[in-house]
Amino acid sequence: MTVASPCTGICKLDQNTGWCLGCGRSGDDIAAWNGQSSAWRDGVWAQIPTRLSTLGVRCRRLPWTTDELRQFVLDTLQPGRGTWVMGVVGAVAEYAVPSGWQHEVRCDGDTISACTRNGALRMSVNDDVRALTFDPPAAGDASRIVLAVKRERGHPPVADSVCNLGVDRDALEANAAGHLFDLGLGRAASRFCVRVCEGGALTALQGALGQPFSRALPHIGAALVAESPPRVVESALGRIEAHGRIPPPDARSPLGPHTHLLPDHLATERDTPIGMDLPGSYLPGAIFYPPR
Repeated sequence: MTVASPCTGICKLDQNTGWCLGCGRSGDDIAAWNGQSSAWRDGVWAQIPTRLSTLGVRCRRLPWTTDELRQFVLDTLQPGRGTWVMGVVGAVAEYAVPSGWQHEVRCDGDTISACTRNGALRMSVNDDVRALTFDPPAAGDASRIVLAVKRERGHPPVADSVCNLGVDRDALEANAAGHLFDLGLGRAASRFCVRVCEGGALTALQGALGQPFSRALPHIGAALVAESPPRVVESALGRIEAHGRIPPPDARSPLGPHTHLLPDHLATERDTPIGMDLPGSYLPGAIFYPPR
């Protein structure tokens, strides 16, 4: 089995230690990497957590092959195993399957899909995807895992205002009806959409076409909460759909797939939570949070 490279796209050697500030390898390690045995590479990987800790670097790549990464995703989509999140700070969709819920998971080549009550998920996990963590090695199974996507792979189209995308041809929900509206967050890392049919939400969204989200929200917010249409959050990795009711501001989030759209948090313009900044060569695809 090929041992993955630790490279994170930050290729700069620390002057004091000679270790890379991105991957923790020495210049000699990097130069020799492709010609060495798997056992030798495993030995370098074993030293990397300590080196990065010495350097004060929190972001580190995990030594997973693409097949191992896919298996991790499949394992964590089982009931009670944790939560997958797509989106940016203040505008996210969460996919989790509570223990005892019916669910279905499939893997077809690079594509992993899952569905349960009130929601569904799809990811495209190929060689452009990296598993990163910001937690110390001691965290073990309690680590948060970021699936980062090479920026060169591309990202969802960016809309700076509310727009009608037409029929949702990528819908995960069987026989999905209605039109997909991008709420116009203007973010490259992900987009937040709703799928609506006839009703007050459709009327409100049509009246807000061409307006940025901040201006449109007072006109569309109440109708969206009242009708709770399917919400669709897309990233460079895939999409999560949530079909359940949107709770009022003072209520708890429902179990299973759901979304959060919080203007105050969105105003920070952060793609990832504080302390989880990615190297510039990556876009966030999804973040896995282990069970609490």
